[in-house]
Amino acid sequence: MSGGIYMIDDISPIVFDLGSYSFRAGYGGQEAPYFDVPSNVGVREVIERTIDETIDGGKPQKEYFIDTNMITVPRQDTEIVSFLNNGMIEDWDIFEQMWDYIITRCLGCDTKEHPMLFSEPPWNQRDKREKIMELAFEKYNMPASYLMKNAVLTLFSGGRSSGLVLDSGATHTSAIPIHDGYVLTPNVVTQPIGGDTIVEQCKSALEKQNIEIVPNYKIAHKHEVQENQKPKWTKKNNLPEVCQSFEDFSVKKVVEDFAHSTLQLCDTPIDPDFMDKLPAASYAFPCGLKKDILSERAKIPEGLFDLKYLRGENVKQQFQMNVTDIAAHACGMCENEIRTQMYSNVYVAGGNSLIMGFPERLNHELAVRCPASVKLRVSWAAPPVERRFGAWIGGSIVSTQPSFYQYWVTKADYDETGKSIVEKRCA
Repeated sequence: MSGGIYMIDDISPIVFDLGSYSFRAGYGGQEAPYFDVPSNVGVREVIERTIDETIDGGKPQKEYFIDTNMITVPRQDTEIVSFLNNGMIEDWDIFEQMWDYIITRCLGCDTKEHPMLFSEPPWNQRDKREKIMELAFEKYNMPASYLMKNAVLTLFSGGRSSGLVLDSGATHTSAIPIHDGYVLTPNVVTQPIGGDTIVEQCKSALEKQNIEIVPNYKIAHKHEVQENQKPKWTKKNNLPEVCQSFEDFSVKKVVEDFAHSTLQLCDTPIDPDFMDKLPAASYAFPCGLKKDILSERAKIPEGLFDLKYLRGENVKQQFQMNVTDIAAHACGMCENEIRTQMYSNVYVAGGNSLIMGFPERLNHELAVRCPASVKLRVSWAAPPVERRFGAWIGGSIVSTQPSFYQYWVTKADYDETGKSIVEKRCA
């Protein structure tokens, strides 16, 4: 450390990217995160018995089950929960358990030797930012840390510092205008429409066709059957009585795979000719059922761009904007000079954007909406891994740049100013 600048030399920073679907972690300078841990956690309350038998009862303790191999195992009295709300940390006890797991069990590193770059949503609240900084320095004793907006990191991964990031993730879709590496916070637009919306629509469509969605944990054996024949499978013996949240989570995993394997968006608004020409997508459910998916594979994701295709009660009250509205509204709130720059640098990211045809459809819809004098350019990373992990990859690039050394908040800075330094130093 010299002159307030933290020099990392040969020590790789740890990059954390927290999302509603998963928590990504790895070392700066790598092409992709080493670990991608689900943001859902299994929680079970247990009673800690006292040694003194004269004392009734015991102290309730919580047992946590983290990562894919643990949360997919059926257990009695175990709820599947998320510690996030609107992309922000809500349950700090569960988050600390998750962070401990990733540092000790996954990375297996000594945090005293590695600085940390942590991504955050553009709307993250001050108290939550301060808490992350406090944990980094006081619990994990990191030598330096920095919080950076995930949308800025995503844009950096695409080689840009200005533009509009259209991030469609699991729980919400957001349009974030960025100018010279800084988020234009008042112009950010976000709506609770995303991957979870599509999963619910898929589930509704399958139930309408009387297709039983059997999660993997129930199946002991299955037999091969012809297409559309009733599946033949054997249920596992001695399964524990699971909580409804575990059952819902297990079913959701099946539906997510169905959506990923079958859905496709049309480049233009949906029409009967496209429906007739769209080839069927065959899908095999875990229970052995084989089904050809026809027009539904295009109608379901169409709801992202045309809300009238969304099924269910109170859908219109829940969603006020489609994906195109979100992007156009964010651009429209920018000043004239910046607005042109935003339309010319729309960058698509997020796991939900991996639906086939998503970026192309957004390009078509925005071309209709943007002013004729504006040159529209919608771009995206071709490899799915780069689109899904864009924020982490951006963090991996930024954290190892010598020009970034001056931005690190060091332990000495924290000791001198306290946790409030995050508001002064981490824009």
